[in-house]
Amino acid sequence: MSEPHLVAAGHFLVGGVSILAGLVAFAAPKGRPVHRAAGAVFTVSMLILCASGLWMSLARGILFTVFLAWIAAHAVTSGWAAANTGPLARWITRLAALSSFSLVASALAGGVVAGQAPGGALNGLTPPAFFGLAGFALLLAVFDLAFSRARAPSRGRRLARHAGRMGLSMFLATGIFFFGNNHVLPEVMRTGPILSAPVLLVLALTAFHMARARLFGARTA
Repeated sequence: MSEPHLVAAGHFLVGGVSILAGLVAFAAPKGRPVHRAAGAVFTVSMLILCASGLWMSLARGILFTVFLAWIAAHAVTSGWAAANTGPLARWITRLAALSSFSLVASALAGGVVAGQAPGGALNGLTPPAFFGLAGFALLLAVFDLAFSRARAPSRGRRLARHAGRMGLSMFLATGIFFFGNNHVLPEVMRTGPILSAPVLLVLALTAFHMARARLFGARTA
């Protein structure tokens, strides 16, 4: 599979849009039009980003980033579904555990493939990297299964899941951008503290909004 130049350029552009939209969604008052609009842009741009990232990963033969694209797409779709109650949202929630358990099995298989590759590594990654990803996917699967089996999850629980899953997808987007594509930044900005700051900010905002949703979700607009 070839990798058209336009796909790579579009991937970078959409990645920037998704990060900016995510920051606006985090900062805007929850439930207000600005938050909803930014969240919609973030969701759509993240799905496009995952699709183009999957294409590029397959074109380059990098299995690990295939799994990262899968996790990001899974996170943003299940996060969107948690904040909505329509038929599509309920369908996504019911199938979320199937997706995450499939990811567990696929990542474990990737670890086996890496162990059998020349030098015991695949694209420079050893089996523990894939097994660690499988463990993380298993954690997602447990939460997916528990949430899908809940008869009537509280508003606070739904909003906490929404914040956590959206934050996870944004964490992946910012991490890959600032640590994997920072060559587009001025050299003076390519230092550990500067590159780490946006990623740590996303983690802090995600934790804050998850805790806020669990504590005050029933009273938020």
